[in-house]
Amino acid sequence: MEKKRRPSANTLALRQVVHLRGNRFPTWHQWKELPRFLNIKERRIASIALAICIFSSATIAARTVFSHQTLTPAVGGSYIEGAIGTPQYLNPLYATGSDVNADLTRLMFSGLMRYDGVSGLVPDLANTVTISEDQKVYTFTLRDNAEWHDGEPVTSADILFTVDAIQNPEYHSPLAASFSGVTVDAPDVHTVIFTLDEPFTPFLAVLTVGILPAHLWVDVAPQNATLAQLNIKPVGSGPFMFSKLVKDSKGSLRSYTVARNPNFYRGTVYLNDITMKFYGDLLELTDAVRNKNVEGASVLTAQDAQGLARDGVIALGTPQLSQFTAAFFQQSSPILADDTVRQALALATDRSAIAAVSTGNSAIPIVSPLLSGMPGFDATILVPAADTAAAASLLETSGWTLAPGATVRTKSGAELAFSITTLDSTELLAAANELRKEWTTIGARVSVIPVDQGTLQNDIIKDHSYDVLLAGERYGAYPDLYPFWHSSQTTYPGLNLCGFVNRKVDTAIEIARTSADPQKAIDAGALLVDAFNEEQPAIMLYQPKYLYALSPKLQGTAVTNVTTPSDRFANVENWYRKTKRTF
Repeated sequence: MEKKRRPSANTLALRQVVHLRGNRFPTWHQWKELPRFLNIKERRIASIALAICIFSSATIAARTVFSHQTLTPAVGGSYIEGAIGTPQYLNPLYATGSDVNADLTRLMFSGLMRYDGVSGLVPDLANTVTISEDQKVYTFTLRDNAEWHDGEPVTSADILFTVDAIQNPEYHSPLAASFSGVTVDAPDVHTVIFTLDEPFTPFLAVLTVGILPAHLWVDVAPQNATLAQLNIKPVGSGPFMFSKLVKDSKGSLRSYTVARNPNFYRGTVYLNDITMKFYGDLLELTDAVRNKNVEGASVLTAQDAQGLARDGVIALGTPQLSQFTAAFFQQSSPILADDTVRQALALATDRSAIAAVSTGNSAIPIVSPLLSGMPGFDATILVPAADTAAAASLLETSGWTLAPGATVRTKSGAELAFSITTLDSTELLAAANELRKEWTTIGARVSVIPVDQGTLQNDIIKDHSYDVLLAGERYGAYPDLYPFWHSSQTTYPGLNLCGFVNRKVDTAIEIARTSADPQKAIDAGALLVDAFNEEQPAIMLYQPKYLYALSPKLQGTAVTNVTTPSDRFANVENWYRKTKRTF
């Protein structure tokens, strides 16, 4: 009988490694012995396989984690914007006269209502709004979590103080007319009741005015209100609060910084701070954007804005603006008092060409004083193309003839000659020169007179000293026709720049702004359009988009519509640069 051989030590060790003890998986001690039985090549292969296994497992784990996470805004980061001019009154009572005042005031103050760039008019400091059946009594309950930047709660006493200050002639607030005939009462700290002498449909839009902190302003004498330091270092209840200002060696304000309000009642404010730098004119501001001294700008020309956006220097904000640009006729002018002349000029006007040459196609050509979204607006009305042949024929048949070899029409010895006055800006000058070219083709002698802002406001508009005024007007949060087309507004500071007078339209506008029936506003709009087409007191040209520059790194900035430039900050608390991952 052959004797059995005893297994070697290595054989025993190998059996130990591979022995599974029934159905059990190898132990860690057994796995550690495995490398002793692999050659160099096998060890390399095993190492690579192990690395692949670990990497694959990590990748699967990471993907699983990331698939259950979402990128959300995080607090942090700053934003620097350039603006034209310098702030003087960061006070809601006086901020309406300057865009830079309005911008900073919008960042630091809140009103009972606010204009949201997507939803329109919505409550702000107000929690609820109730309007009586007769449209004369407005009852507001206030949020219970709104605080001033110094930590004091916002109460009904603050609303009472603000309205009283606006109505007090010693404060000289330009908003006083908006609160004429309005009384306000506060039965408790969270309730405010406004009572109107008569219904006024746009009243909620009036209440977007920022509220002042009564506990800080009560000790400031009304006659000293414009001198108070609170006008430049204000305390508000908005998403940002005053942080610092920087002056140059001559005392001129160069920059102004606001910091996030950590206790803002509408929710988390993400940007740490916003700084505004101030420039003397549009050229300086555009250079600052191009040289990246600022990340954005409150306003740019269409050409510069579109070029900088194409180069990736800025992201371009282009919300629709509740504004129109028009050529207003001075009907007391001997030439333009002729209905036929105005109709002929309208026929010869190429609105699409004017919109393109002045705004780089960043505007919608229009033919009606009603803009899209306004009561009575008819989207089926098409903007007509220019018809110079019809315009020339109309002038010819009404006695405005061209002598052989002449380029300017005459009638009874008078030339068809007049001027276009406009603001000395790239956009409006381009539009004025295009109009001159178009009207010259039908036999008119047209000159263009550019003027600065001060002259335009204080002399030209105030005295109605123009033949044709090429200018823009802005409707506001509520499209109230009264300031622009009612006959009572033909004298300064009224905005009826073409002296349009139509008693039927007056009556319809008056009824619309005092009625809760939306059909009344539609009727007023329809009457205005019909009278406008018949009398041609102005030529509606285009509705511009508001072009402004933003940092390409900013997110959450989308705004669909604005009524004023400061509306770009409607949801500024949602702007962010940093993100975090959350489950």
